[in-house]
Amino acid sequence: MATRLPLLLFPQAKSLVPPSGRGFPVKQPHVPGHGKQVTRLGAQLDSLQENFDRYKASVSSSVSGLEPETILVIEIAGTVNDFRQAVEAIGLEWMGEWDVDGIQPDEDFFETNNKEMRTENPLKGRMFLSLGNEAGLRELLSLWQQWKNNQTLPSGKTKWRDVFNQTVQIRRWGIEETLRETGMLDRWRDLLEPIDPEQPIRCQIELFYRRTEELRRQSERSVSALLQATGGKPLGAFIDMPEIAFHAVKAELSAQSVRQLLNDLASEAHDTDIQLFKFHGVMYFRPTGQSLAATEGGEGAEADIAEGEVELPPIAAILDGVPNMQHQALKGRLLIDDPDNLSAQYQPGERKHGTAMASLVVWGDMANGDAEPLARQVYVLPVMQPDPHSDPRNRIEHVPDEVFFEDRVARAVRRMFEGEGSTPAQAPNVCVINLSIGDPARPLIHTTSPWARLLDWLSWKYRVLFCVSAGNYPDAIDIGLTIPSFQLLSDQQKVEHVLKLIQTQLSERRILSPAESINAITVGASHTDEAGSYPQAQRTDLLPDSSLFSPVNRLGHGLLRSVKPEVLLPGGRQLFRTPPLDSHSLYVLDRAIGAPGQKVAWDSSQAGRLSQTAHTRGTSNATAIATRSAARIYEVLEALRAEHGEHIPRQLVSVLIKALLVHGAKHDDGARTALTAALKTSSNSRKFKEVLSRYLGYGTVEIERVLACTEQRGTVIGCGEISADSIHEYRLPLPIDLSSNQEWRRLVVTLAWFSPINPAHRNYREAKLELNPAHSWGDLPLKLARQHADHNQVLRGTVQHEVLEGTDQIAAFQDGDSILLHVSCKKDATASLDDAIPYGLAVTLEVAEGIQIPIHQQLRARLQPRVAIGSVG
Repeated sequence: MATRLPLLLFPQAKSLVPPSGRGFPVKQPHVPGHGKQVTRLGAQLDSLQENFDRYKASVSSSVSGLEPETILVIEIAGTVNDFRQAVEAIGLEWMGEWDVDGIQPDEDFFETNNKEMRTENPLKGRMFLSLGNEAGLRELLSLWQQWKNNQTLPSGKTKWRDVFNQTVQIRRWGIEETLRETGMLDRWRDLLEPIDPEQPIRCQIELFYRRTEELRRQSERSVSALLQATGGKPLGAFIDMPEIAFHAVKAELSAQSVRQLLNDLASEAHDTDIQLFKFHGVMYFRPTGQSLAATEGGEGAEADIAEGEVELPPIAAILDGVPNMQHQALKGRLLIDDPDNLSAQYQPGERKHGTAMASLVVWGDMANGDAEPLARQVYVLPVMQPDPHSDPRNRIEHVPDEVFFEDRVARAVRRMFEGEGSTPAQAPNVCVINLSIGDPARPLIHTTSPWARLLDWLSWKYRVLFCVSAGNYPDAIDIGLTIPSFQLLSDQQKVEHVLKLIQTQLSERRILSPAESINAITVGASHTDEAGSYPQAQRTDLLPDSSLFSPVNRLGHGLLRSVKPEVLLPGGRQLFRTPPLDSHSLYVLDRAIGAPGQKVAWDSSQAGRLSQTAHTRGTSNATAIATRSAARIYEVLEALRAEHGEHIPRQLVSVLIKALLVHGAKHDDGARTALTAALKTSSNSRKFKEVLSRYLGYGTVEIERVLACTEQRGTVIGCGEISADSIHEYRLPLPIDLSSNQEWRRLVVTLAWFSPINPAHRNYREAKLELNPAHSWGDLPLKLARQHADHNQVLRGTVQHEVLEGTDQIAAFQDGDSILLHVSCKKDATASLDDAIPYGLAVTLEVAEGIQIPIHQQLRARLQPRVAIGSVG
């Protein structure tokens, strides 16, 4: 085994002023000419006016004092920047914007290639939302008439010219978005079949976030009155969280009103007179009381587990269900804080998910006999509780109908760092928080969920890293082959066949809220564990390749097509039940608690059985392994402080952990080969790196690579706080023995940061950081080429991770030469970025083990004398 050597630290960065320059022009798609657009939009605006007049008439005869307003939706092809001022200039209230993908080309709207020839590629565009009353619509129609007649638009309103030119569709926000897109209509149809006609139906009503408190209170009064008019009621107070633009209420609807809605929409008119479902202030109706964690029943198997207690204060926290604190694997290792006494709602044997997640954070996969438990306590604050309506043999954990999960999480994190009431801060040193749960009813569509926005805001406010699961895909897979036909395939052919099937499910496999959080690390599962061989027992491995992702993974991309999930970690091998008949082709998830899978502590329903274990699988497990890895990184950073006298500012530890956690990721060669064989085509070859990232993210994390260096591998870390329009320059020494050498070498660079957010802006992320060499990667003397990730996609989130390799002869250089690395910061979703942005940086240079080039030694010699890292500028 290679000698383990300590990580190295960059000296303090040098602050530079960035050169002035202009960005590249954005290529716009082909749009209709003025005359054609007048015809197209004229019909849409006439329909909009008629629709609003009907709505105005229905409102005037319903709830007293309800002003007829509407949410205006404008969908354009291409881009129009800084449109908000033009919207507000005509008296409309700006509600937000987001990117739109997949606009189908036609004779009017299409992309062109470099030779200006038409292509059939789907277009990208934007959707603008604004709220207006009758006066605002009149002003809009007036501008339309001026544009239609080729008149010059007034100052401050000229952006409307570009919007009219590029508009694909203009309409009112309506039932399509509030109910159909969220799946509520289908859910209610299924729900109404078996229930008592008098049984109320519960849901969550999310409101557009109005700009003033008075307007928000007015929306609350209107929604309450409309609920009452339909025989419903609020289940409690409205929630109003300005930091994340979240305004909502839990509500109870009468089954009669929901049934009438469904009948109305099925009629020839496809409309309803029930004003609640048409109210302009409602953004979405969504389910409530969602199951957030489901585990199988069973007692598990007894195991020998070393007991022990730890006293060091926690730096890792878990928000989950209640664990069994007396289990031998956990006793003395957890610090539980249960202010709502949720523990009292659990019966023996129901604390399975919390127990399993705590076990994975503390021990990892317990089948690995060499694994050591964490040296510190793990802080646990329960946020879920048993669902009393679920099957007692397989109890589901959830958040009750009347409770906002966002409120529970916000309280929990505030309690850690600030305290609650007279209770002081309970875990102020926590750097990483595990969230191995997600909302199965909320895949990523268009924009971030309130839950994701909350994690982003909390991460920024408290400088804490969240590790979040991408979510599991629980549905069966129809492979389209009989059992004998599938068994005749080689393993490589099976993998190729199933990968193609998974590709057809991408829309159904989108990541689950809050996995789209930009400041969090989102974790998928790799198809691996430590269980070894296992009995087949009428089960099938549909992806017999341990280099691949788990077949239960939810898949990317993230917001604005960023890399999500960023990393994969072991989540256990997931098998499927072999169909009962040879002619069948539908494979259902195997949920048995025997091997394969990851061995975890298990809560038994039988008194006194406190050493039970089971095997489980999924992205929840992988996320817990990520949190454990983050805790191990923390100990490495602490050792640098204690043993080597290095100073890493406390407020930058979490973001440095974030960088190092991703730094260990790379695409497995086997996974790349399998995905390329199955999915690469002539139509996606230019963007195939983005295709790969959807399935693999930045790759599978090899955590041991970031915990220490070797003689042939040196990792150098840095961190700081950087202001907008600034550059921090770091010098990476070039080991002199590489000069003119032709050995294989690899450079891995990772930059991670926490950004403030702007929920009303399409870019959402306020701070855009970027890591580049002073010139370009291709000009470095090391002669390196980018591998794996797409160079544009890596800049869309809050982690830039790049792997560069080379085999060509290295240019000659002098002893003392360096690579200059620049960390730059620019504003993104904001007019001005006033806060300094915390970031972490990790750079690894290596040659193959056994090559007699002392990379670590030569880096260390040039980096001394060390000084404290953590620059501000």
